[in-house]
Order: sequence, then structure tokens, then C-alpha cells
Amino acid sequence: MLGRILAVTMQVPDLATIENAYKDLLGYVVVERGTVCAASGRIWGTPKAIGHNFLLLQPESGAEVYLRFIEINLDQDYKPLTTYGWNATEILVKDVDKLYEQLKESVFEIIAPPRNLSHTDLIRAMQVFGPARELLYLTTIKDPNTGLGQAESFVDRPFIVINGGMDMESLVYFYGTKLGIDISAPQLVRMSALNKLRGFDSETKHPLATANIGGPFMIELDQYPEGTKYRSVKTGHLPSGTAMVTFQVDSLETIPVSFVSNTGRVNNALYRGRAAGVIKGPSDELLELVETGTST
Repeated sequence: MLGRILAVTMQVPDLATIENAYKDLLGYVVVERGTVCAASGRIWGTPKAIGHNFLLLQPESGAEVYLRFIEINLDQDYKPLTTYGWNATEILVKDVDKLYEQLKESVFEIIAPPRNLSHTDLIRAMQVFGPARELLYLTTIKDPNTGLGQAESFVDRPFIVINGGMDMESLVYFYGTKLGIDISAPQLVRMSALNKLRGFDSETKHPLATANIGGPFMIELDQYPEGTKYRSVKTGHLPSGTAMVTFQVDSLETIPVSFVSNTGRVNNALYRGRAAGVIKGPSDELLELVETGTST
């Protein structure tokens, strides 16, 4: 029922810092700036988000997959990979080793340098914190036959979003059984960023499955270890950090999950007057669904 990723929304304390970093170092361009409108606040169920400034950034390739940053004071206790829900955004890059050299003395903080995935040498990735400690996986795909696409610009579009859950069963039930998405068989995989930030041995493996949402996009479903908590959310606001992921859907009427608030239409560069609504997954992750009439 879910189509391609349209946007990843992150909350940050200063938009100017974000704009400079993503423009100068990652080649992203601003396609819209403004304030969160009343219609969005109603759809999200977040009245206190209304009026906050936002930026909508697009990769240099022109791919219509956006990063949306909302300016707000963050929960100072929030740390990526310590709570359930959306934790990271994975972005295609042409040469992750070259990008590592460009970022290692920058406002981006390297968490784990480039390394081949534990199960294949055809995909190579590194993990970094952005200027607001937003977590990014930066990935080069060497084999065009993976079905995930390859970077069309030096730093290109988000193509995977990472969702951490308490147990794999609840993730598979929600995305596989309820939403009807094809889910891969869970396997144990080394997670470099999780291991480093949580103090595990670097080779420790954790359960991982993928939800194939069609086209060159996926949702990574991770089972996070004991000690992970649900993210605290201030009433009327979006969650801290990676707050929400926006997906394309054929029709809001076919979604078999209750919306957290009203559905409605928004007129800006992302929505283009289309209907949208928000549902919540088993890890309290927010999925914004935009009705496009086609999920291909």
C-alpha cells in the first residue's frame, strides 16, 4: 500500500546551519522555505508545530525525494539509536570514500567510516551525524542490479529509511500483514552505528528485515536491543530527531489503519494540493501518506 518515499522530516534547532551544510557539502538545493501551515498542523495532529520555520531541500540530481527540516528547540535528552521509531535516513552517493574525505573535517561528524556491508561487498556505506545530530547513512551501490538505483549526482536522494522496533514480529505484522508490503526474511546483520553509539562490540549483529515499498526504495526494519526506550514527544509537537517519513499512496481510503488526526489537502511544493494523512506504526513512528493516484 505504500509507494515511494517523498520526504523525510527532521527537527533541528537552526535552519541556517542546516542550509549551509547541506548546500555546501552535499550539494542539496532549497526548493521551498516557509512556516508550517495550519493545514499541516491539523493533518499531523500537532497544533504547536504551526508557525515554525521549515526548509525543503532537494538533491542536486533533481530527484523528487526531499529532506524537510523544521526549526524548533530539540529535546536535549534525545539521542539517535537509543529510542524506537525513525532513527536514520540512508542516502545514495556516488563515491562514499571520496565523500568521507570531504566530510571528515567538517560539521558532519563521522560515526563509522566507509565499510562494505557484512553480507556483500557490492554496497559500501558510512554513517555520520549532521550538524543537528541527525543521523545519515551515506551509501554507494556498485551493482545496478540491486533494484535500489544508483546515485545520479555526487550526493543524491534518500532511498531507505531506518525504523527501530522493540521486536521484529510487531514490525513484520504492521508492515507485512496490515499494510501488505513484501517483507524479507529477517537476518542477523552488523550495525556499525548502533554498535558504536550503544557500546557494543563492533561486529555485533542484530535482527534486520526490509520492507520493499516498490521502485528503488525500502524501509529497513531493525530490532533494537534491550535498553531502547520509546521516544518522548511533547504534546502538540512532532517527535525529536527524525520525526516523520512521507510516502506516496494510491488512495487514503484504502489504508487499513486509523489516521492520527484529520486528513486534508496542503498547497506547497511537496503536497501540490494533494490529500494527506498520518498514521502511526508499532514503534510510534509517524508515516505521512500523500495521495497521488499511483504508487509507481
